[in-house]
Amino acid sequence: MAREDDDSQSPWKARSPDDEPVGADIRDIPFKNPVEFERAARRFPHPAVPPLDTLHASRRSLIWFSDNRTQGGFARTNVHDPDGNPVEFGLCVYQFLEQTCFQGDRIPPLDADVNLRHVLNELDDSEVRYWKAAVVAEAHDDSARAFAARLNKSYNYWLPVRLGFDPDDPPSHSTFSRHWQFDDQSKAAIEELAIRARYAGLWASAEFPETLREQGWGRDEILSSEVTLEEKLVAIKLLVEEGVGVMSPHLSFGRDPDASAFKLPPAAFLTLFAHLALEKSYLNTGTRTLEWMDLPAPVPAPGTVNQYVDELSVEEVDEMFGNATAALLQQEKEQSISDPTNSVLDPPVHLAYDTTKVEWYGDGATPWTSGILPRDNTASAWVFGVLAIVDRDTSYVLGALPLRDQTEIGEYLRRFLRRATGTYDLDIGRVYLDSELYTETALTALRESGVDFLIQAKDTGAISDLLDDAPPGEATYQKGISFGDMSVYKKPNAFTWPVSSEATGAEGRDRPHEAFLTDMDVEARNLEGLGREFYARWGVETAIREIKGRYHARCQSSKPGNRAYYFMMATILYNLSQYVDNRLAERLYTDEVEWSGEELLHATREVNPGGVPDWGDAFDPAEADDWVDIR
Repeated sequence: MAREDDDSQSPWKARSPDDEPVGADIRDIPFKNPVEFERAARRFPHPAVPPLDTLHASRRSLIWFSDNRTQGGFARTNVHDPDGNPVEFGLCVYQFLEQTCFQGDRIPPLDADVNLRHVLNELDDSEVRYWKAAVVAEAHDDSARAFAARLNKSYNYWLPVRLGFDPDDPPSHSTFSRHWQFDDQSKAAIEELAIRARYAGLWASAEFPETLREQGWGRDEILSSEVTLEEKLVAIKLLVEEGVGVMSPHLSFGRDPDASAFKLPPAAFLTLFAHLALEKSYLNTGTRTLEWMDLPAPVPAPGTVNQYVDELSVEEVDEMFGNATAALLQQEKEQSISDPTNSVLDPPVHLAYDTTKVEWYGDGATPWTSGILPRDNTASAWVFGVLAIVDRDTSYVLGALPLRDQTEIGEYLRRFLRRATGTYDLDIGRVYLDSELYTETALTALRESGVDFLIQAKDTGAISDLLDDAPPGEATYQKGISFGDMSVYKKPNAFTWPVSSEATGAEGRDRPHEAFLTDMDVEARNLEGLGREFYARWGVETAIREIKGRYHARCQSSKPGNRAYYFMMATILYNLSQYVDNRLAERLYTDEVEWSGEELLHATREVNPGGVPDWGDAFDPAEADDWVDIR
């Protein structure tokens, strides 16, 4: 049976690159530029290709893709036959069938144990149109009588035309019945292609007939149904791939991806560390269990991981993290451009800075560690400084590094703030610090960055006097309060805030007021409001708790670069969770959806590095305007 080659652009035409970059058939989608095509093709399954259970779990993603394409998120295109109703379901089925099975040399793989090429080649030329009609009828769930009646409908003029019948005198139901005496192989192929064509209808925004809507098919019917676990995991995985796609170039240890020895993509390391976090295991054990699972990403050998990581300094890890985070935040900004109502980085962005201890089970004299109260066979810990976004629906971590000693707290704050305003290009509102940062170095770092701030003050010296004089239930302030060795011209302001009984930790307080240090005009501000807003600072502690408890792999190394890398990978996974959380409900077309860190780790572990979107060049803050636009 001859098949015509058609060079016209179509969403179903089987013309794919030879290298199959995602391990599956990529169909042509007529976007306005190759980059958009590459992104879309890698992120959303073509209805002709993956297993049916994958398609079923991707129903909402297909609808999301279709809506964005037709509503302007992607380039507009006519996805149906050029003549007739552009959303008529039968024409969509015909178009899908014609251009996946009857044009070109690529034939859809089927779940059914059927050689589709053999089935099609066995068709006599006179029978081809009846075979196509059988698929269209099956997709409609029509009997021969119902399908014959459908073709007799005046509004269906173009469907019989495309099938090769006379629209004024289409075949009768008895004629169809006579021609539809197919063998078991052909019947199995017809049934599966009809199901795939229904998913093609979702992809193409087709209007499903009432009989199929009653069975749960159609955009509104699917979106009104409860989100299944499989749909949720597919959406999480797609979002993770989007985030990994922009961060990967910055996590490659400086290796050249075009080099012949480049066999381990950065995504492979991220999937490994997701596995280690999920299994709460060390590197050697974790790599063995991951190899047994036979997942898509290559598993880096423990020796390879140690070789790459051992060569890193703390500063190099910091640079990797900063560039990867900048790329992810750029992704967030691009998303907000296409959907301003969903922006999580609108200025001003409020931040909080804190430190945390990662317990160390090695020698307490190890450099870079600090003493802690003895517990669980430990008496020392690695101390990390962490800067995070707080006070809104997201809490991205912007900086995370181990401190060599306690005196570096202020310097790390300066370093992180400089990056937030420079590399990340964030418009910072306020920065919140707890009493551990009640130091001159922290205050100086904040002033150098030109940001507003609130520092929780310690109950000593002039602050004690201010707390003593605070009227019950009222806020009070003092301008130019004595602080350290600062001269009169550099003294900060201070105010007290009456702690409400509902505030976290209000019970058992020695004082009914909390005191804060600031450079803001305490005469012109609502001090009680500022005091309440300070408790957004808890967001950084929540982020730290998630990083340490959910996303951190177990680490035995005593090298500061290694410890920094492990914490960085945990923080990258945490930031991915924020990216997913910001758009998962939207992607699933639901008001809210419950999901867990374990589900994100499962999805990350199953990422195929070959399926990660190729967004273009790596993000360079100095050339942000030239970076590939992300949808």
